[in-house]
Amino acid sequence: MRAQAPKGDLIYVATLNQRIVAALRLHPVNADYLLRSMCVSAELRQQGIGSALLVYLQEILNGLSCYSFPYTHLQNFYTQAGFILCEPESAPEAIAVKFKLYLKKGKKICLMKHQAQSMLK
Repeated sequence: MRAQAPKGDLIYVATLNQRIVAALRLHPVNADYLLRSMCVSAELRQQGIGSALLVYLQEILNGLSCYSFPYTHLQNFYTQAGFILCEPESAPEAIAVKFKLYLKKGKKICLMKHQAQSMLK
């Protein structure tokens, strides 16, 4: 996956043998953040790398108001990382507008918000 990060985005990566194998970015949207562009190298998926990256970021995520628009088939993955489903009406307007635009484009996504937690399972 190839993505460009605008100025101000926070980028986090996981490396293996000095090679980036996973990455995500936190995009500021007013006072909130949107977790975007999370990707794990295709040949290394299903090995816990994405989960480990999110566990590593829990302290940072706990200090932010952070939303995500994961594909619906990834809902359980994000739930395990401390995200819960939410309705667009409960999200800040700028987040809700972006979410609804993606839905209009036919994306099979859901809206989730990170909930601060002290420990993951």
